[in-house]
Amino acid sequence: MTSGRVLITGAYGLIGHETVLALQSAGFDVVPTDILPEPPGDAAFEAVPLAITGVAPILRVLEEHGIESIVHTAGVSGPMLGKSQPHSVLSTNVGGALDLYEAARLASVQRIVLTSSAGAYGDTGDVLVDEGVPLAATSAYGVSKLCSERIAQAYAHHNVESVILRPSWVYGHRRRTDCVIKTMITDALANAPTHFPYGAGFSRQFVHVSDVAASVNKALTTTKGVQRAYNISEGIRYPLDDVARLVRERLPTAQIDMADGPDPDDILCGQLDISAARANLDWEPKIDLPTGIDKMILALSGRQ
Repeated sequence: MTSGRVLITGAYGLIGHETVLALQSAGFDVVPTDILPEPPGDAAFEAVPLAITGVAPILRVLEEHGIESIVHTAGVSGPMLGKSQPHSVLSTNVGGALDLYEAARLASVQRIVLTSSAGAYGDTGDVLVDEGVPLAATSAYGVSKLCSERIAQAYAHHNVESVILRPSWVYGHRRRTDCVIKTMITDALANAPTHFPYGAGFSRQFVHVSDVAASVNKALTTTKGVQRAYNISEGIRYPLDDVARLVRERLPTAQIDMADGPDPDDILCGQLDISAARANLDWEPKIDLPTGIDKMILALSGRQ
């Protein structure tokens, strides 16, 4: 499939911004959009102002720009927000997906790459999690992703094809919502102590934002992986104690301590199987966690 002109929603966000740059570098004709009327100070481009709510305004932008494919990264991101703002998370993420898919149908858009989340699985226990594991999220954030995937599946019957990506915890220096890695690094660079009321013995799966952007590139052009979902992750579970150790090795002045137990805002998700993304999308994670931490230290210290 040729992707033609690609519209990116949520282009000033962590995944959206990286995806715009990656697709532009790969030669795609990209139309970035975002709800913000002005670019944030760290944005590398200007986006077309567009809120993903209401079919008519979305349809107008799709038709004005001759859009053939969409990468949907907009929405309320992060399970920690769903705990205090369930209605906002559900109405924004689910309602936005519904309006976007209907506008795409009316505009004869060929493909949508939907960024879902491994959070849609919910608590799986300590098992290998491939894409056939039933989605059983119960949190507002996880349910919003689950519902968005169901919308994508429904619109497959209305000539809008989708490739669904389920990233694990996405990290990068531009992340705005809570990120244990960024907190550890920024505190260490400021010579401030870091304390987490959870984390010791708790494992989390990470993926660097540039690897997520690379998976979007593959999802836009694949011919053998349409109408299914893919786990996107480094493929390793890191105890948060090990994450702290990696930061201390690079920033010896880091003062990091954490209490025992899981993150109350996270889920216990088993090891994500990424073999389907390897086979069907020809995608492979390129940045392991130690390298990703190195990149974040450079960026956050102003040396990149």
